[in-house]
Amino acid sequence: MKKILYSVFALAVAAFTFTSCEDVPAPYDDPNDNPIDQPEVIEPAGEGTAENPYNVARTLEVAGALASGESSESEVHIKGVVIGIDENYDGGFGNAEFTIADDEDANDGFLVYRANYFNNKKYSDGPILEFGDTVVICGILTNYNGTLETASGKAYLVSLNGYTGEEEGGDEPSVEGAEGDGTLENPFNSIAAYSYTASLEADVNSENAVYIKGIVSKIEDNYAAKFGNASYFISVDGTFDSEDSGNQFYVFRSLYLNNEKYTDGDLLSVGDEVIVCGKVVNYYGNTPETVSGQSYLYSWKKGEGGATEDVGDPEALNGDFECWIGGQPNNWQTESSAGNASLSMSTDAHGGNYSVKVAGNTGSNKRISYKELELEPGDYTMTFYAKAATNAGASARPGYVQVTDGKVGNYQYGDYTNGLTNTEWTQITHTFTIAEKGIYCVLVMNSKSPGGDLLIDDFKLTCGPSVIIE
Repeated sequence: MKKILYSVFALAVAAFTFTSCEDVPAPYDDPNDNPIDQPEVIEPAGEGTAENPYNVARTLEVAGALASGESSESEVHIKGVVIGIDENYDGGFGNAEFTIADDEDANDGFLVYRANYFNNKKYSDGPILEFGDTVVICGILTNYNGTLETASGKAYLVSLNGYTGEEEGGDEPSVEGAEGDGTLENPFNSIAAYSYTASLEADVNSENAVYIKGIVSKIEDNYAAKFGNASYFISVDGTFDSEDSGNQFYVFRSLYLNNEKYTDGDLLSVGDEVIVCGKVVNYYGNTPETVSGQSYLYSWKKGEGGATEDVGDPEALNGDFECWIGGQPNNWQTESSAGNASLSMSTDAHGGNYSVKVAGNTGSNKRISYKELELEPGDYTMTFYAKAATNAGASARPGYVQVTDGKVGNYQYGDYTNGLTNTEWTQITHTFTIAEKGIYCVLVMNSKSPGGDLLIDDFKLTCGPSVIIE
């Protein structure tokens, strides 16, 4: 365009000069013999693959064939030169918005909208875009109300001037300060939670719940009986900085302790240390947070030396049923069908504060089972205390079952203990032999006769001097 304007201006000046001086003869050359410079026409090319990306001309052609609101069925690779930058990768959302073309002088460009960084991750550190950079992008094409672009959050940077984001050795760079893996034993800190959630596809909930640990840094809405939830930010050190979004994580409409709606009790304060459990979402592709109504306050330690509200020890094996998560005893849920009973917390405990109530059924036997364990061959002994929950009485029978590829085998049981009452606890001991290494569930059956609710507490499994569960 600059070339066009300059040439037109030059011709105008020349014409003015010649007509103003009578002694200068008119030019003999036809101006049409010296045409104005035009941008080079670049033909569509490429296959959209990593080996042979679309050029921008081809990208505009393919995206232009989409109806308004329609997106391409699969990702394509696009190669181009950066001619415009609306948002660079050093911004607060971890993505970028920019325009690419086939060369710097091209009239037509293609919008790369909210594209993630290398490896389809949110930007945390590394080189950023500059005008004239050559990039390769991989993503979904869309016709957004007539604007041809990549779909929001569904494109990412593959290479930048030949650099692919891989450090020496091929490892992805880690996010500074991130700790934890999101498990109960090793929760994410706020930085790791933000990084993990920001890497998710926009508006798609995480498949599994994660655990996030932090210090309350800002409270948007505290717990109240009207809605029963709270919204707040947590950070590593309890500070809140609106310009440093990656250091804090937004806990949105999260339930109270034991995964229940708040009705009454203590309220959060800035400085409290919490662990939150729940699913997360990258809301609109730019706001990492917990999914509304699908997270809860797992543990809570009041700041400034105040009272402690802890829901169990994250590392507890939980044979004493003191650790409860989401209204269920930690580690007492199985992936297989070994455990089929409805379980609930009871304050009628043999030891500590809680026992587990195993709902009975007069039509079928019900089982409470510890999670699947890998056990070596040997002699094992389980010991626990049992009690009827009501005056209807109860019956208990200990046992185990091998689990192969998620399916249970034949149940192996010990003796029945009948006549359990709701007035005293009875100790039950069962010794059994595992013949081969494998995956097993140890369990207690609540017999259908009489089929009443059964209380169990202080469960322990040993193999010689080794304690497996307590």
